[in-house]
Amino acid sequence: MLTVREFARLTIDEAAGSIDLATVPASAFEWLARHGRDRGGAPSLVKLEGPRTLKLRNYVGVVETPCGTRIEILPKHIGSSEGVAQARRLLFNMVSEALNLTPRIGGGATIEAFDLPMTEWLAASFLAKALDLARRGPRQAYRSIEAREPFLRGRLDFNRQLRAAAGGAHMFHVTHDVYSLDRPENRLIRSAIEHIARRSMTSDNWRLARELSTLFADVPESRNIDADLKFWGRDRHLADYADIRPLCELLLTHRLPFALAGDYHGMSMLFPMERLFERYVLGSLRMIAPEHFEIHPQHGAMHLCSQEGEDWFQMKPDILVRRGDQRWIIDAKWKRLSNDRDKNYELSQADFYQLFAYGQKYLGGTGEMYLVYPAVSDFPMMRAPFKLSDNLLLHVLPFDLERRQAPYTFLAG
Repeated sequence: MLTVREFARLTIDEAAGSIDLATVPASAFEWLARHGRDRGGAPSLVKLEGPRTLKLRNYVGVVETPCGTRIEILPKHIGSSEGVAQARRLLFNMVSEALNLTPRIGGGATIEAFDLPMTEWLAASFLAKALDLARRGPRQAYRSIEAREPFLRGRLDFNRQLRAAAGGAHMFHVTHDVYSLDRPENRLIRSAIEHIARRSMTSDNWRLARELSTLFADVPESRNIDADLKFWGRDRHLADYADIRPLCELLLTHRLPFALAGDYHGMSMLFPMERLFERYVLGSLRMIAPEHFEIHPQHGAMHLCSQEGEDWFQMKPDILVRRGDQRWIIDAKWKRLSNDRDKNYELSQADFYQLFAYGQKYLGGTGEMYLVYPAVSDFPMMRAPFKLSDNLLLHVLPFDLERRQAPYTFLAG
């Protein structure tokens, strides 16, 4: 297990290990160079900086190579190895918010101390939910079975019976229903349990997975994960299954809207950091905003322009807030600002152009908008907002990652 942070470098040369530079085996290096770079539109995990060095991109989580090397990638907002536990806690909180998970994960001291990679936390969360489901009793469903039996039960299949050979006339071709645990939801849960049992590196997760494998012994593993996910029931009788589905899907496919899919094997799980931060800011705002505020994520009602009645270039701000006729726009950027005025505090001119366009379309050129960045020790002190026009203001605010809040002025009013 190697622990680094976003944009760290991986090399096959001998190097003093740190969160920004790590030595990996040649087999892992070759696999990442082959499968982790740009390939016909697939997400890129690394870029080649030289024949012996790779640089990670802005994804966090864990990636496991076929040779067994696990690389844990933490958020870049940590200063030294002493901050690894804090960065893991932050990553866990962000992923929990994105997946709507209960923050409590098991009772193991190692998990509470945040000295396990994210994949093991999520595996522990899934196993805890699966155990709770097993104690309450998994749901069963009727399943139709076609059989050839020496006695009649269910419904006789006349077409098959008439086509039967004369020597088998004493056998009945029947169709009957059985009340069984063999249903898509249970098959996927069993598959996720076996996935953890085969790949987990912690004794607690492995032991609980083996126990659950016994409890779900009557349920076969899924033969077609995509098809079973498609037929996952959503009626009220399956309300107990709602919380476990995101974890099950993530463990088996890595194909949630904010997860990175690719040719990554084993206990791999990667997330684009910008999307996690956006969801973290969104969830935090929903926690503190009064009930009469409406909060809309990725609102895409407006377009930049139109031609001959056809709209072009959909505009989707991260968060649109409403209270009656008033509106505010919030955009979250996972970027570290500096206190260097000569470098414009590392603010992006393109971000300002984007917010200006949002202000014209969504606010009619009048109102207040917010650019939210993670708070750091040298975050620039800005006493006044930026004036994009006489009536359009842009606030640049720090977001406290631990307290999960930013000083939004519209909430104070």
